[in-house]
Amino acid sequence: MKELSHEAIAYSDICQQLTDEMIQDLDGQQNDRQKEIKNLRRRVYDALNVMISIGIVVKENKLMRKNAETQVNLTKQNLIIRKQKLKEQLQIKKASATTQIKQQESLKKLVELNKMRDVDENEKIRFPFILVKTQLNNIDEDELVLEQNKQMDYLKVFSKNQLDLQLDLSVVQKLFQNEHMIL
Repeated sequence: MKELSHEAIAYSDICQQLTDEMIQDLDGQQNDRQKEIKNLRRRVYDALNVMISIGIVVKENKLMRKNAETQVNLTKQNLIIRKQKLKEQLQIKKASATTQIKQQESLKKLVELNKMRDVDENEKIRFPFILVKTQLNNIDEDELVLEQNKQMDYLKVFSKNQLDLQLDLSVVQKLFQNEHMIL
């Protein structure tokens, strides 16, 4: 079969050319031939759809033609860019999963440590908690105000300085970053 050219050609014509070539090569019964022809038509259709999706073939109405070289190169560039973006997304998700695994391991270590220690119920760390960190310079203007409302179940934190909020699992993870950490 000749190569698909820049001239438009119908899908049925492509299939017909291929089946004509195949019939010449087939020896056997008519039923086998019909099955092979139907199978070939499905495979040609699948292959053309793949070529259309990556930009090698352009479909206009019911006709198909080979894409111009510049358009194929643009498509290749788009695929390369898309591949790079997917790699970046994968790295971000990998980093997030690694962080979550470390947090889970740290939490398990804390639970094991608390089981080993004989501590009063009031000394145990309750979850969830938030650690509030700020810089105070012992000046009258520097203050940290905590306002709790038990009826509404919230806590307000006020400061003129920058606040650094640490969530419970990140604090536990930092505690156990060093394997030899002893509480």
